[in-house]
Amino acid sequence: MKNATWMWSLGAALLLTACPDPGTDPNPNPNPGPGGDVTITVSGKVLTGDGQPIEGASILIPGNDRQAVALDSTGSFSIEGVTAPYDVIVVQRALRSATVYKGLSRRDLTLPLITDAEETDGSKATLEGTVTGGSTPYNDDVPTNVEFVSANGSAGTQVDPAGTYSTEVSWNGSSSITGSLFAIQLESSSPFLPPTGYLGYGRRDNVTLTAGTTSSAIDVAMNSVTSARLAGTITAPNGYEVAGIGVGLMPDQNTHLDLFRAFDTSSPFDYVVPEIAQSTLSMEVMAISGDLSAPENAAISILYKKGLTAGTSNAALVLQEASRPGQPADGATAVTRTTEFSWTAFTGGIHMVQFEEKEPAAGTSPYTVSVFTSGTQTTLPDLSTVDMGLPASTRFTWRVQGFAPVASMNALSDLSLSNPALGTTDFALGTSEERTFTTSAAP
Repeated sequence: MKNATWMWSLGAALLLTACPDPGTDPNPNPNPGPGGDVTITVSGKVLTGDGQPIEGASILIPGNDRQAVALDSTGSFSIEGVTAPYDVIVVQRALRSATVYKGLSRRDLTLPLITDAEETDGSKATLEGTVTGGSTPYNDDVPTNVEFVSANGSAGTQVDPAGTYSTEVSWNGSSSITGSLFAIQLESSSPFLPPTGYLGYGRRDNVTLTAGTTSSAIDVAMNSVTSARLAGTITAPNGYEVAGIGVGLMPDQNTHLDLFRAFDTSSPFDYVVPEIAQSTLSMEVMAISGDLSAPENAAISILYKKGLTAGTSNAALVLQEASRPGQPADGATAVTRTTEFSWTAFTGGIHMVQFEEKEPAAGTSPYTVSVFTSGTQTTLPDLSTVDMGLPASTRFTWRVQGFAPVASMNALSDLSLSNPALGTTDFALGTSEERTFTTSAAP
């Protein structure tokens, strides 16, 4: 299993929306009645980052001699007789992978699962058409970008000199998807510098694609657009250096279009951005402490800043320090299930600590355990009841990721693994440097 850091690298179109208030559950933590503890039925789903059900997975809520049960074809489950607070274990035995969610209390759950199952081809369709408006000819001095955006899949390309485009869209799930098509024309003095102006913008809604087909004549007309400035400052934690900046356009809270990447990461910043009615702007900033060429030895902090408006001159982007591993020391040996792993808190959020076998046998998936918790310490879970006992005398890596704002583990149920740039709430992600340990001969 790849280290989970890949999911939130700068520019990735993946993972994590801001979460709503967990109070949507009318009684997430029932009080015991006069006779003692009350039991509840816990129901919900376990889904991948793109909202798809998990194949070949089972779920266990430890206690009362319960056994793991298989998730159904929609990723759903229902387990009776649970006493809150409780833990949840999701297991993919074929991948030697388990995810543990600690300290939950609500009845309804939709749990995000980090998985490295083999990718499938999914569905594909071709989208093609013509762009009009803006400045012609459409050349490198005034590049015109077209992007199809939907909840299930997105794709983009650059318009050719004649104003035509063709792009292939891939997605998982249903055989057809519906989204919007956007076109935006930039003016730039260099492909390595931010735009100096914007000459056209167009949008076409209700574009439906069907797997295995080509949708032709999906044309979009651009109207003229004015330019404004977006300026402000970026503050990174002590010992961190800003390594990447991205600016995006949000026509609505569920749609994000990349505008440009800035190679000059100095602060303060001052960019030219489009001024489009009822749209906002976002910024994605990544700072690193350590050697970027050896990411396993680096700590990473990413901030997704939302709701910026064209004409803003004083945007303040403040990144927070990633969690730092505490105990055990790097290279620890004789680690057992009673060994305590600790780290510093990621302010305002929850944590995921991931343990991964470093050198699995050839043809075998690495033994991998991910633990979601609001706390700052954990031990390796006992997975013997799900046929995943901890391997002996085995070298592992471990690191911690923090997500904020997430008010509690119950709020994690409202956190879907999707594009972190979406939504209206600023989102922060921190990833610690990697450490190693070796399990004992009898862990």
